Amino acid sequence: MNIQKYLAEWKKKIDEKLLEYLPSEDTYPPTLSKAMRYTVLAGGKRIRPILLITIYQLCGGKDLNKIFPVACALEFIHSYSLIHDDLPAIDNDDYRRGILSSHKKFGENIAILAGDALFSHNFRIVVESSIDPKEKEKILKVLTFFVGNRGIIGGQVKDVESNTNMKDPKLLRYIHSHKTAFFFSAACEIGGILACVDKDKLISLRMGGLYLGMTFQIVDDILDVEGRRDELGKDIKSDEDKLTYPAQYGLKFSKKIAKKYSELSIKEFEMVDDGSKVMKNMVLFLLGRIK
Repeated sequence: MNIQKYLAEWKKKIDEKLLEYLPSEDTYPPTLSKAMRYTVLAGGKRIRPILLITIYQLCGGKDLNKIFPVACALEFIHSYSLIHDDLPAIDNDDYRRGILSSHKKFGENIAILAGDALFSHNFRIVVESSIDPKEKEKILKVLTFFVGNRGIIGGQVKDVESNTNMKDPKLLRYIHSHKTAFFFSAACEIGGILACVDKDKLISLRMGGLYLGMTFQIVDDILDVEGRRDELGKDIKSDEDKLTYPAQYGLKFSKKIAKKYSELSIKEFEMVDDGSKVMKNMVLFLLGRIK
């Protein structure tokens, strides 16, 4: 299959759905609505919602209208995290997806509030969806766990507190697993919950997503060193003072670690459906962003 075409087609569908769930530009207060839309609609690969949809279909799910609210909720959470990550108090990045970061466009105060609004908005659209109440409860438990103090936010705290001089492999794994990989794991697990898979498959989906998320973040570390700003849409070498895989292991060995995580991810997804090529192709595509 042509994985780039597959991702592009789903990205287009998700972009259309995001417009349905975002407030219009003139929704009061308009400054907040515009700031929310600015980051969400700035582009991006939509990997997390595409993961959820792909896993759902892989596991036999048919009703796409049922899962679009949750898929969009994942993108709102991701957008909130990007807004806050870019702030001067955290990563201090001026550009995101090739345009000015939210705080550069609207100011720090509105950017913080737009991130907060997107974070709360995701729960609203999940709660108001037509998903079975029992499934909805499971989904909300996964989301609140993986994005809270034991997930994304916890990982971000340790990322802020760390620096490149800390040679600590355990801390490095904690940061990358929590601030990035846990959310990939959540997307895959939720796809399985919505498709009503059994416990063993749910564990494989959770682990496959975790390993894929580790692959993705290590590749991001590598691209920060050897990538190009015009291709990435953000500043490069912005992580020079952070604890990253290249800082810990060097570029060559970091690429080997990323490849190993990708292999572990593929193995877990094959335990769910060994005849499907889509997840293998997606993993290899994300790994292939580095040469």
